[in-house]
Amino acid sequence: MNPTVARPARPTITFIAPWECSRAVARIPRAPRPDVVVLLVESVSKGAELPWHRQKLVLILSTLRHFADELRAAGYVVDHRVAPSYEDAIVDAAREHNARRVVCSEPREWQLLEELGRVAPRLAQLGVTLERREDPGFIAPRAVFDAWAEGRKEFRMEWFYRELRRTHHVLMEPDGSPTGGAWNFDADNRKPWPKGRATPPRMTFEPDALTRSVMAQVSRWKGRWGSVDGFSLPVTRRDALALLERFVTERLPEFGPFEDAMQAGETDLLHSTLSSAINVGLLHPMEVVKRAERAYREGAVPLPSAEGFIRQILGWREFVRGIYRKLMPGLRTANALGADRTLPLWYWAPDGEAGYAGAGTHGACRMRCLADTVRSVRDHGRVHHIPRLMVQGNIATLLGVTPEALSRWFWAAFTDAYEWVELPNVAGMATWGDGGVIASKPYVASGAYINRMSNYCSSCSYDVARKSGENACPVNVLYWDFLARHRERFVNHPRMAMMIRNMDRMPADELVQLRRSADAFRAAVPWEAPGPFFIPPPDAR
Repeated sequence: MNPTVARPARPTITFIAPWECSRAVARIPRAPRPDVVVLLVESVSKGAELPWHRQKLVLILSTLRHFADELRAAGYVVDHRVAPSYEDAIVDAAREHNARRVVCSEPREWQLLEELGRVAPRLAQLGVTLERREDPGFIAPRAVFDAWAEGRKEFRMEWFYRELRRTHHVLMEPDGSPTGGAWNFDADNRKPWPKGRATPPRMTFEPDALTRSVMAQVSRWKGRWGSVDGFSLPVTRRDALALLERFVTERLPEFGPFEDAMQAGETDLLHSTLSSAINVGLLHPMEVVKRAERAYREGAVPLPSAEGFIRQILGWREFVRGIYRKLMPGLRTANALGADRTLPLWYWAPDGEAGYAGAGTHGACRMRCLADTVRSVRDHGRVHHIPRLMVQGNIATLLGVTPEALSRWFWAAFTDAYEWVELPNVAGMATWGDGGVIASKPYVASGAYINRMSNYCSSCSYDVARKSGENACPVNVLYWDFLARHRERFVNHPRMAMMIRNMDRMPADELVQLRRSADAFRAAVPWEAPGPFFIPPPDAR
């Protein structure tokens, strides 16, 4: 608290969620007011809910604490507290401050939405009202998406993206046509990383004293994944703006052609790493979009690179926010393909080490693509979207991992992941758990795709050119088995039927052998034990 500030009799409390950590996003008065208390909360129950990556926890806590200090220094009345839950913190703060109302943004995640549902009657007993307002951290209000989605049975990002391009006049011409004569340039943006070309250095920020103190605290917590060592993400708006500028000048010019490329040992290549900063509220998505568009208009960035990046922010990010609320809570249990496996322990510990409390030890993963991309997540809390989708998501789907198990891993493991963004990607796109509501086809592929877009296969212990036999690439074996298991569903599917016909042309005995090999591989996978996903130990914090 700020003890020197004169307090009104019944102030307003503005609750700031941990994804609203800058004045560019947070719904607070432009200038300090003595009748407004800004409430920032560290929820102990949320922090122990999953085996969160330690670098994710450092990002969120350090950003929140930096923002609290910034607001105090600017003269705001700040209540920054550690509490058992967000619900308890809001109710206790309202009681202690004798508040007349609590104001907050519409929650992004379903769990907080449910908590606020319990908060309202508890506040009412205190004579306090709860006001939920539009989340300022997005470009399109929820009503815009809801109006667009009304009456649709299938939802495709491309069409919503075009609506937002028109509405906000992004990469548009005065006559209403898209700049460059096309809405996207995907065909130009599918090149592998050139052999022998050096990869750019990671864009890093040295932790300050506050961040180092958070790192020391989080490193002692039990039952979490990964290490705090090497944490280097921006945790202040100043550093986030610097990261945006570095990306636009250093990487965006060549981003487009290589945005689908994968390279061993590389978390980012030419990707921005801005999603972690945007998703904690250090940057507003529209300022990111406008900066990329300005770089194109000034001739510093080619159109395919600018458009490819803008589509990720203005298109996909806005789309999944809307689709998450549209399909919840059923999206959590969506499982159209009847997947029934838990997650391989390789996703926690690719080298066979104990991945987190209770995971145990096991054999190392021999699939270089999966092992390498999981190491990137273990060590840095991230890897860019193509390894997420076409390696980690692809292999889990081919193995028959439930969307729920894979979703929880993404949610816990990635510094930029929140349920509202990872769940539609996992349940709708990667695993096709929603049966095609979001994506028209499952994003499954054989080893040939991974080989074409990466250098993983060149030094893998498996042979990507083989689809049968002792040393055949497991991705190939599992791919054909997947098609066989789901043949009836996809035999007449407009985007899957050709692959089914290719499978049907195989000699019957070859397909039988492939499926036996797939069963044998699954039998050798070290699976997570069924049951509760994670039970935090008593000394979880």
